[in-house]
Amino acid sequence: MKLSLRLKLLFSTGDLSTSIPLAILMFFQLYFLTDVAGLRPDLAGWAVGIGKIWDAVNDPLIGLLSDRIRSRFGRRRVLLLFGAVPLGLAFMLMWIVPPFSPLGLAAYYALTFIVFDTLFTIIHVSYNALTPELTRDYDERSTLNGYRMVFSITGTLGTILLATIMGWFIRDARVLFAILGIGLGLVSIIPPLIVFRVARDYDRETEPVALSLKQAITETLSNRPFWMVMGLYLLSWTTASILAAVLIYFANYYLRVPEQANYFVLVAEGSAIAFIPVWVWVARKLDKRRAFILGSLTWVIVLLAISAIRADQVGLAYVLAALSGSGIATAYVLPWAMVPDIIEIDQARTGERREGSYYAFASFFQKLATGLAVWGMGQALAMANYITPTPGEPLPVQPEAAVNAIRVFMGPVPAVLLFLSVLFAWRYKVTRESHQALVEELQNRG
Repeated sequence: MKLSLRLKLLFSTGDLSTSIPLAILMFFQLYFLTDVAGLRPDLAGWAVGIGKIWDAVNDPLIGLLSDRIRSRFGRRRVLLLFGAVPLGLAFMLMWIVPPFSPLGLAAYYALTFIVFDTLFTIIHVSYNALTPELTRDYDERSTLNGYRMVFSITGTLGTILLATIMGWFIRDARVLFAILGIGLGLVSIIPPLIVFRVARDYDRETEPVALSLKQAITETLSNRPFWMVMGLYLLSWTTASILAAVLIYFANYYLRVPEQANYFVLVAEGSAIAFIPVWVWVARKLDKRRAFILGSLTWVIVLLAISAIRADQVGLAYVLAALSGSGIATAYVLPWAMVPDIIEIDQARTGERREGSYYAFASFFQKLATGLAVWGMGQALAMANYITPTPGEPLPVQPEAAVNAIRVFMGPVPAVLLFLSVLFAWRYKVTRESHQALVEELQNRG
């Protein structure tokens, strides 16, 4: 079934409610904690890492419970309706700097992140769980996810652009991030409400889930194709998250062009938007698995080249940032296009539609990747004797060990992760033909 352009566009706005907050977290959370709030890198890393412990319980639990919800607003839309406003408010609290001690600040940011993360999960899982309900066509799902990721990357791009422009006029970083937090928190409230309205006819009422929570978890974790997708997704998204976290440090302390840090992000994300239709087309011509492998391997080459450039080759850095947009588009579009196909495999095994369970685990792995990137960067910088800047003073000259750590996280570490993601993709065996046969089998079952 072909979806209308209007439906694709309106439904895709839902990605703004997750991409906008996630953009700030990916690109600025560690920098905000170390260079704005003044935390040591190791404390900053733990403030984020503690939230990831809660993720291990929060995400699967919300996903499993969402499959059991029955209301007059549907299974998924009810969570979008009542979760939108709290999500925006929680996001605002993360970007203020209260007058606490370093340990108090670390505890404050861990707590606010946990609250935000819980609400993020509610919105993220509910929205994504609606995606397979819109269409069960193998290629139409790639197209729909292409539209979604255009909105997702546009949200990221717009967020970075807004932060850049505001930075021209607001020199106090604490004021800048407080205003960004309030403004973007308010914006994040709107997309879930749009999706709540346009997805009314697709949030289908189904029979209550018969599996117990224990059985549901066991069935999810025993789905081998799901683990292949989650493996490639976790590794590719960790790559994207590491690059997002390290880029501002790379511009500040290796290239020594702190005023241009956000411009590299804008170039990479803008290029990613242009590459999205390319990889959707490649996925149609080949399949999702082979397209992912091709995109990841080309990304490896670009990342190794970036880490090898000299500090005075700023122009070349911009060229390579543009080329890295191809890899970013690959990581955004193709894994998310694979997840809906996994849900039909589970339905054939269990006889139930459990979108919430699978998207909850996908959400967990996405946030785990971001958290691991921030935690790992924080610990690496601390061990390399990173010098925390003093607000209002010029950036310090970092020790050579800290600069080298930044370069390693810019190229070799992400390259290894991408090679591992390719191995997972190689073992993923769901093709267009096998998926179509599965859908026909499910239709014949009635």
